[in-house]
Amino acid sequence: MKKRRNVLLISIMVIALLVLLIGNDYILHHMGQSDAASPSPLADAPTANVAGHTLRLWRRNDVYYAFLPAACKDNAELVYDLPQEIDGCPVVSMYSESLPAVFIDTSSGTSQLLNSDKNHKEPATITVLDENGESSLHRPLEYIKGRGNTSYSEFEKKPYQIKFTDAVSLLGMEEGKTWVLLANSADPSLLRNAIARDLAHHLGLAQSDPGVFIDLYLNGEYVGNYYVTEKVEVKENRLAITDLEAATEDVNTHKDLSSYEAVWTEKTKARDIPNDPKDITGGYLIERDFASRFLKEVGDNGSYFITDAEECFILQSPSDASANQVAYIDDYVQHAENAILAPDGVDPATGRYYTELIDADSFARKYLLEEVTANYDGGVASSFFYKDSDTIDGKLYAGPVWDYDVSLGNTPSYLGDLSDRPNTLTKLDTHSDASPWFRALYEKPDFYARVTDCYKAEISSYLTQLAEQTLPALAEINAASAKMDRVRWQDQYLKNDGGKSLEESLAFLSDYIIARKDFLDQAWIEERPLCQVRLYIDEALYDVFTVFEGEPLPELPTPTLSYAAFCGWETKDGSAPDPAARLYEDIDFYAVLK
Repeated sequence: MKKRRNVLLISIMVIALLVLLIGNDYILHHMGQSDAASPSPLADAPTANVAGHTLRLWRRNDVYYAFLPAACKDNAELVYDLPQEIDGCPVVSMYSESLPAVFIDTSSGTSQLLNSDKNHKEPATITVLDENGESSLHRPLEYIKGRGNTSYSEFEKKPYQIKFTDAVSLLGMEEGKTWVLLANSADPSLLRNAIARDLAHHLGLAQSDPGVFIDLYLNGEYVGNYYVTEKVEVKENRLAITDLEAATEDVNTHKDLSSYEAVWTEKTKARDIPNDPKDITGGYLIERDFASRFLKEVGDNGSYFITDAEECFILQSPSDASANQVAYIDDYVQHAENAILAPDGVDPATGRYYTELIDADSFARKYLLEEVTANYDGGVASSFFYKDSDTIDGKLYAGPVWDYDVSLGNTPSYLGDLSDRPNTLTKLDTHSDASPWFRALYEKPDFYARVTDCYKAEISSYLTQLAEQTLPALAEINAASAKMDRVRWQDQYLKNDGGKSLEESLAFLSDYIIARKDFLDQAWIEERPLCQVRLYIDEALYDVFTVFEGEPLPELPTPTLSYAAFCGWETKDGSAPDPAARLYEDIDFYAVLK
């Protein structure tokens, strides 16, 4: 581990030096990001006038599609100049239902740069047309930009972030300047983020208010069904903790804190900000990222720190923090980590028990959200924590919540061979980039009691409600829009789930939630003892099976590898799996390769 840590830190320092010497813009340019926009493939497409907006028709094979807002379904006067056919090709009109339509028109009139450079920001105008045909909002945007990591790089249907010049109540949600438009490109149901946020809101986790589904039209092009949510950020109507970033701006000459010189150490990055507020104990919003992506983006990050367990944390607020502020939150999180990872739960440096340093209830509820939804990124990425000022509540909290498209049995093809089994207990420790924190917490009797008590009292019966009431209700309001999305992004659906129908995707999700409840009820309410079967390929964890004690060994998979022939599984001592054996303890198998 020490060798790996040294390599990570050396790599960070090399990249940091490059950023300082030659600049971020030069590096990004020579990594293949171009400033030139290519012509839009829809630039010459036939158009129609829809509620005062020019809408380009979408062509697939010999059919043109007009994807029309819900307001147009029973109001033909909102649609003009829509032909019945074009050059012998029929024009098919598809209508959304129930959802508002959002029209965003950028200053350039093209989406090419937005969809090729995640960091490109462009001024725009936004109009909201509700399902009744009323224009409920028409405002300028400070900008629209792409956002996300894999969700941006792996899919043609991109997620976006928008920012208003002033706080706005968008689509009936509480006022804010910045909003996120989630594409849900990896999720064939389009509903997993909404389902997970519903559960998170039920559990009282930070920033878990439900979002709003919309039909999005960008520069005259229908781009699909989107889920609009508030951005994870420290603001009055968002994460309402002390705004240390604003307090720091108030006591310094330069309000743009990123303009101050970067200060690097072996494990931190800060800014040479001359003045600190009197109280620097909070608030902090930090995001845990896995090492390889953290290293790749280290030049783009503002301030950060790395713990002794190689946990990489990016400061989201203050995003550009002073050296004193980074040192403070780094030291606090380190003591919390020491206590979490200690078998007795005590930080050896201070003698403080872990519950004195973290809010154990929020950690238990956040763990439950990740485990119950079987979130692929649980405890790995999009994993936020926050700490307010000591004058208010000085403990470290888990949350806010984010990113649940790859959860509840969803196994998009771009991630390879993921398991969609509902009968598994990961303890958030089966991902190759998993944090050690939640596994260590799970092993502590008092934390485990928090988990099982909360599940029994607040989650078990609620899962039935999610499957039988919430999911059907969401599916109904999204049904027409989801069908349009599937026509517009047909290739994406074929690639992700083999082209299953919308009905099949929704049935799978419903069945998964019920099966998940059944398994977790047995594990945490009936408290049936569990055994884990862990499979390794070249010493890397490949898959984990969970079985109840006394049950037979499950059928093990046969991996297909590009670099070697798979010959079977065996234990460290060379024993082959015995399908008739009953399990009474954990067991590890290793791939035999040729």
